[in-house]
Amino acid sequence: MINEDQMTGTLYLVSTPIGNINDISIRAIDILSSVDIILTEDTRVTSKLLKHHTVLPKSSLQSFNQINEDRKVPNIILSLKEGKDIALVSDAGTPLISDPGYKFIKHARESNIKVEPVPGCCALIAAITSSGLPSDRFSFHGFLPRSATKRINELKKISDKEETLIFYESVHRIQSAIEDMISVFGGNRPAVLCKEITKIHESFIGETLSDISIFFKKNEDKIKGEFTVVVQGSSAIEDIGEELDRVLRILMGELSLKKAVEIASKITKHSKSKIYDRALKIKNQ
Repeated sequence: MINEDQMTGTLYLVSTPIGNINDISIRAIDILSSVDIILTEDTRVTSKLLKHHTVLPKSSLQSFNQINEDRKVPNIILSLKEGKDIALVSDAGTPLISDPGYKFIKHARESNIKVEPVPGCCALIAAITSSGLPSDRFSFHGFLPRSATKRINELKKISDKEETLIFYESVHRIQSAIEDMISVFGGNRPAVLCKEITKIHESFIGETLSDISIFFKKNEDKIKGEFTVVVQGSSAIEDIGEELDRVLRILMGELSLKKAVEIASKITKHSKSKIYDRALKIKNQ
């Protein structure tokens, strides 16, 4: 696996299991056994993985995380230039996905270091492929902001995106995040909550955001673990343009603009902002 002919070392980005400890490739194990240095988010987590697969690394593990990245990168690049092969792993899944490291990779490439991916587990890919929602186009938004105001603002920015949306969320904020999604996207927006992927209590919950909200309210004792939320994108309003206009004209003839938009959003499952823009055009005709 290791290239002994090139002058500089290779930086391997090695994917690790996201739950089931056996979800790791033979190639990944070979590389972790052969490299000179293993950079790891948490040495205790990686040590457990290596021990389970009877991997005996050539050297001790080195901590590499958001706190020490800037300080450590220059010496790591120097080691690579001296011909040492290095593997970068995260605690779970594919390195750099919702983890630090992109500046390190950028620096390595600029230094003409060979960067080689060792593909494997990734929670967002496992989630979207198991969700039953469109997977031909999607965007990943990682963890939403902690602040409710910032979170809602972030959701509003992407409310009209037509591709499937994928989010990670912590156990402490998952309920509030779902409620904020309902307030922005609407409760009828198709969505699936992916919980504890590849672990013993793996589950895929709901068909809409409202379903997920109801699940949490009925199962407060089950709000544990790691969550990935997959939300279907907003459908193109143009696909039902004439029908939407007809519905809006009827509602606007009987109700206030705000109420008409609210009801039309529930009927069509389109975002309020899109329908509001459409309603204003009709009103100004």
